[in-house]
Formats: sequence, structure tokens, C-alpha cells
Amino acid sequence: MIIGRAQRNGVSVEVVPGGALQSLELAPEALEFGAARLARTIVALVRAAAAKANRAAGEAIRAESGELHPDVLAVLGLPQDDADAGTDDTAAAGSWRR
Repeated sequence: MIIGRAQRNGVSVEVVPGGALQSLELAPEALEFGAARLARTIVALVRAAAAKANRAAGEAIRAESGELHPDVLAVLGLPQDDADAGTDDTAAAGSWRR
């Protein structure tokens, strides 16, 4: 199973491609920042983990089927190239569900 993971400030998340949350862990220090900051952190980490999972899914699909047309990747909701592979996922992942 492909899982995207991200963690910061005592918050750890795991998601599958598409962003469905599989696991959320909160360490005691995560609760010290207040509800609003905790919520923002969780959302940012889910987006980051989803971006990682989506990239991994795209790579797995490419490995099995060869290069797919960019339109097919877009329909699947997968990245079309690895150009964003080196970016900070916590700031990126703007294409995640809203």
C-alpha cells in the first residue's frame, strides 16, 4: 500500500493517494500551540503527505505502464512530472482537495 507521511511539531499523519487520512498521532507538545495552530498544522501535514503519496502512486503507475499521456495523469489526479519533487511539501500541495 502506498502511504504518504509527514510530521512536525508533535503531529504525525499518514495518508493514501488522494489524501484520505489513515493515521493521526498527536504528541503532548502538539497540544501546547492552541487549537487554531494545531488545526493549521494538521491540514498542512495532510496536504504534504498527500503530495508525497500522489507522487509515489504516479511513479508506481509509470513503472507498470510506461509513460502515460499528461491528460491521463491529470484525470487520475497525479503529478505530471517530478518537477516539484524537491519542493517543501508543507508549503506546496495547493492542488489538494479544498
